[in-house]
Amino acid sequence: MNILVVGSNSFTGSHMINYLLNVTDFNVYAFSRSNEYDSLFLAYRHQKKVNLKRFHFFQADINKDLEFIWNRIEEIKPRIIFYYAAQGEVRNSWKWPEDWWLTNALGIVRFTNFLKNCDFLQKFIMCSTPEVYGNTKRKIKESFSFDPSTPYGASKLAGDLHLRCFFKNYGFPVIFTRSSNVYGKHQQLYRIIPKTIISLLKGIKITLHNNGNTTRSFVHISDVCKATLQIIEKGKIGEVYHIDNYLDKPIKIKELVRKICNILEKDFEKCVEYSNENFGQDQSYKLDCQKIQNEIGWSPKISLLEGINEVVNWINFNWENIKDLSTEYVHKK
Repeated sequence: MNILVVGSNSFTGSHMINYLLNVTDFNVYAFSRSNEYDSLFLAYRHQKKVNLKRFHFFQADINKDLEFIWNRIEEIKPRIIFYYAAQGEVRNSWKWPEDWWLTNALGIVRFTNFLKNCDFLQKFIMCSTPEVYGNTKRKIKESFSFDPSTPYGASKLAGDLHLRCFFKNYGFPVIFTRSSNVYGKHQQLYRIIPKTIISLLKGIKITLHNNGNTTRSFVHISDVCKATLQIIEKGKIGEVYHIDNYLDKPIKIKELVRKICNILEKDFEKCVEYSNENFGQDQSYKLDCQKIQNEIGWSPKISLLEGINEVVNWINFNWENIKDLSTEYVHKK
């Protein structure tokens, strides 16, 4: 079976490819707007050569190269599409909101307007975000109303609502996944867990925005990939499934940093500085996962402590390649 991953250079997209090549016999095709990243940031590039024979990459941007993409899709005829192409950095969506809307909303409209007529497509997995719900202290069920707080959340919601309309009118085979904060080895270095580890190893102070009081839940990428494949097998078209790590309670960012300091035997108070700025981010959210537990039979396996230690080991093992790299977000149009 041919399947397609759109946004293959993304952290989740590259790990999904890696997982599919390991546990299925699918032929995996991929699009990303940039050429393939260094193998340091592509999980699937550590695959056995025999598995990589089933992998095919195309550099193409959904905002610029749609005709090329459509022609390749007509040739490949994928039965399943995993969609990870997105501008996904919450804080910086305030700086370049038009770019977030171009990709996360208009890009989805253009891409799926072609796909709605493709009878070979059986399932379209839309990687969405809890940011569409906005700030809440209650556990969020899939049926909750939407109230996004950032351009990122609003633009992702627009894309989701478009796909919901296509499902209602055309029977478009979309299934939505919404994961809490995903992490693991091979992640971009500006993300909170790898950035904190690298900063501590370099002796650079960590700025705690919103004084570190923002609360988040973190789910390991391996658990997300397993959940997604189970959703492919057992999930229902048109439904939303939450993916979260309920082995651990949601954690304040300052406590997350403190946990990493303890692992690296660093003095927390000497390693951080506080800032009131929070860039309009939600204070907290926690996903209810009863639906994926009951209907799909999925549960997380990797605790936050175990996952952080894995990232520490990955950074230490690759330190010579990582130490001179930037941990700041670089915007690409």
